[in-house]
Amino acid sequence: MIAARLSELLVGTTFRLVTRALFRVRVLGREHAPTDGPALLVSNHLTHLDAFLIGACFEPLVRFLVWQPYYELKLLTWGFRLAQAIPIWERPHSAAEAIGRARRELERGHIICIFAEGSISRTGDLLPFKRGLEAIARDLNAPIVPVHLAGLWESMFSFKGGRFLGKRPRRWRHPVVISFGPPMPASSTAHEVRQAVEQLRQTVGAR
Repeated sequence: MIAARLSELLVGTTFRLVTRALFRVRVLGREHAPTDGPALLVSNHLTHLDAFLIGACFEPLVRFLVWQPYYELKLLTWGFRLAQAIPIWERPHSAAEAIGRARRELERGHIICIFAEGSISRTGDLLPFKRGLEAIARDLNAPIVPVHLAGLWESMFSFKGGRFLGKRPRRWRHPVVISFGPPMPASSTAHEVRQAVEQLRQTVGAR
């Protein structure tokens, strides 16, 4: 128990240190961000650091679904395991296993986050949401909370210009807006959740 608590503190501290070092964050709709679980966060996806930004907003550890090839990278596996991330692959068996594990974590009262587009946007636009979020939340007493990350497309960490790396930063501590929308019922469809995230984007008026 003590070891688990220490690992959560280490992960949370890392999220906050990285976020504060690289970004200047403004949070909108903080009253909608759950203070504990269960809850399923559903966000757009623009950079490899999106999880740090979202995770830094919470005291309880947020468990992220992570693409399995990233999860298995030798330099990153230890960190993902420490963060209790859930690896997911698009193959049916792997996807079903990840969905089952995410559901169990929700049943245990934890906060889960999924990037429902399934990949990082290469254009900065919001992609269609995959229906895995429906399978995760179905019939559980856990609200779905839409999340939108704005301002990241102009950062050095996005795919703008056709590459993730090798770009010079325009400014240090790039400004980012994290918006949380009102909780939605677990029965919400992927399309409905995407509409809620799109509404957050329109409210901020930036990518």
